Amino acid sequence: MTRRVDVIYAGRDRLPVVVIDSFSQDPALLMASAASAAFIDAGPIYPGVRAPAPQSYVEALLAATAPLIEESFGAPAADGLDLCAFSMVTAPPASLRAIQRIPHFDGPDEDRIAFLHYLCASHQGGTSFYRHRATGLERVTRSRLEGYRATVAAELRGGSSAQEYVIDDTLFFERIHTVEAEFNRLIIYKGNALHSGDISGRTMLSEDPRVGRLTINGFGRLATPGRHPAG
Repeated sequence: MTRRVDVIYAGRDRLPVVVIDSFSQDPALLMASAASAAFIDAGPIYPGVRAPAPQSYVEALLAATAPLIEESFGAPAADGLDLCAFSMVTAPPASLRAIQRIPHFDGPDEDRIAFLHYLCASHQGGTSFYRHRATGLERVTRSRLEGYRATVAAELRGGSSAQEYVIDDTLFFERIHTVEAEFNRLIIYKGNALHSGDISGRTMLSEDPRVGRLTINGFGRLATPGRHPAG
């Protein structure tokens, strides 16, 4: 199938979100690779398991997205990725830590970009972007990091975050845009944007790549600090 590309500018900050449908020419091969991969616990932040994606995928990803990244984010992508992994959300809501029940960001640097490739059905849940109500932030920069963290810590101490994944507006966060999951859809966005997976009751919290919410997550850098294009 022919790739389809859309660029969305979300929120007041007009955050660029690149959406590419039918991204991989052979998604079945990627799924087979995931089925034979050795998944491990991803650590205290990501509520699931991960396994390294093939290096050939990393190279193909960067080559195919290079023109779109430069056009959408104002700078070319640097060589290589900090991380590229098959990922599956597996943690039940009752087990979530407080920090896992709110939108997150992947680092405060303006040159950080994130890739998310859905290899699952649409009912497994897409990705939403958020605005923090108290600070008005839609992306967390280094200059705002300390204040944002202090405010969120105070909110979490109040204990008002529901014991569930965030999938809509909450007391402290407003959802500003949603990208629905579609099989073989890739999205690219700034890593410092506040976002969260839409993990609902329809999401299969399974470690089996054939039935779980299988994605490939990657984190890279822009070759020079990015600027927000006018859109």
